[in-house]
Amino acid sequence: MPHLIKARTVSYVIFSLLILTACNSDSKLDFESFVEKKLTRLIIEENAQVASIAIVSGKHNFQKHFGQFPDGTKLGSETVYEIASITKTYTGLLLAKAVTDKKVKLDEDIRVYLGAEGYQNLQYSNKAITLRHLVTHKSTLPQDFAFNSEDIKNGSVIELVSNYSKAKFFEDLAQYQLTSTPGDEYQYSNAGAKLIGYILEKVYNKPLSVLITEFITEKSGEEHTKFRLSDHEISNITKGTDGQGNLQPLLSPYSFAEGGLTSTTSSISSYMQYLLNPLSEEVTLSQTLLAGSDRGHGYAFFWNTYKYNSNKPMLYNSGGSIGTSSWLALYPKQELGIFIVTNAAAGNTQEKLNDIANAIVEKYEIAAKLKQ
Repeated sequence: MPHLIKARTVSYVIFSLLILTACNSDSKLDFESFVEKKLTRLIIEENAQVASIAIVSGKHNFQKHFGQFPDGTKLGSETVYEIASITKTYTGLLLAKAVTDKKVKLDEDIRVYLGAEGYQNLQYSNKAITLRHLVTHKSTLPQDFAFNSEDIKNGSVIELVSNYSKAKFFEDLAQYQLTSTPGDEYQYSNAGAKLIGYILEKVYNKPLSVLITEFITEKSGEEHTKFRLSDHEISNITKGTDGQGNLQPLLSPYSFAEGGLTSTTSSISSYMQYLLNPLSEEVTLSQTLLAGSDRGHGYAFFWNTYKYNSNKPMLYNSGGSIGTSSWLALYPKQELGIFIVTNAAAGNTQEKLNDIANAIVEKYEIAAKLKQ
């Protein structure tokens, strides 16, 4: 589901010193109380059952979990959630890897990688779609081929996506007519992310799941970030609600490079630390501004950016499945990352997660200044 762009100017300079090293017990208790208040209120307001938060700063790691499942089961650092569109940041990182491996070029016509003649439709005013356009949502491809906004309203998404094949995707891709010039306008596109996934599989001759394991999770130390497709694996994924308390189906088993990954707070913590301490060329490249403003909102490799060219840049993405909402934000120069997830998906749940993340950082930056 589309992400929400709502960022504020905040400071994070000694957040980790104040909170995560627990050098001041009163501050630590105040911090935990503040987080608990925010997350428990979220659960009530969204008719959710559970919510989890993970914060990393340098080598420090804070994780907390709230609520419980209807059968009384408690949640913890290994509770499995759908992360939906946060999957795109992994796809973007794989694309950055392919660029550094010289498997692809960001500004080359994507038809070079499709392996077939045709696709004359993938251009407008003689300008073709490129990988840069796809990874910044500027290809002008639609949100999805399998379903549209009306299908979301009438609840037929699962039926449609569960019967949608790779062959049908490329059939639809060959027939879709662009309505504007690639690169000119932002248009959120799951179809574009899927296409990148298929191109990556082609240039590496490996399934996307293998590429994610080989090039990302084995390096980051993520034990639980993966596609879960077998009945046993699917049964371990947390199901969510629609904001009215009604249980919703899982979307991840039918998703791909645009939103199919599932994970835990422990694994996402490892992912954030991996991204905040770039030891490889592709990690650095994946956080490079590709389009938009370096002073306001911009776009990296499936990351939204805010004030990229400042001393407090922010990269973020959100995830919205049918019954789960999540928020992931990185502050590279402060080596700070925040991940929040809940098993509810009302109309503005992702925005509320954004607000909670901002509130946590703002409150404790102010507290830090008062102690100076």
